[in-house]
Amino acid sequence: MVGKLLLRGMLVGLVAGILAFAFARVYGEPQVDKAIAFEEQQAQAAGEAPEPEMVSRVTQAGIGLATGVLVYGAALGGLFSLVFAYAYGRLGSLGPRSTSALLALLGFLAVIVVPSLKYPANPPAVGNPETIAYRTELFF
Repeated sequence: MVGKLLLRGMLVGLVAGILAFAFARVYGEPQVDKAIAFEEQQAQAAGEAPEPEMVSRVTQAGIGLATGVLVYGAALGGLFSLVFAYAYGRLGSLGPRSTSALLALLGFLAVIVVPSLKYPANPPAVGNPETIAYRTELFF
């Protein structure tokens, strides 16, 4: 039972990953390209040498993005299905839909809302780059 539920959760996570990849390619990547162009323009105006590209933007925006969102989607779907398998029947008389909706809401609050309110994103070219490690530690 749990194995089938885990497999289904991971498959649904893959489908969500495909949708997230399509959305990121259409709406996210053009904005990232604009931000990179802005940062390069600012660095050039300041007389700084361009930084070497360790991984090309084509790779980052293509196979790198796809790999990231698909693996993340499958992992999140699998984890959700395992938490559901544990919680179902232990939350009173909630049915499967109510249990999954409650778990999704709690997960959204814990993973997205609370960290975003506590540690908002630092836009490119605005913050102090020396604090990146500190902010990352705080977030985790």
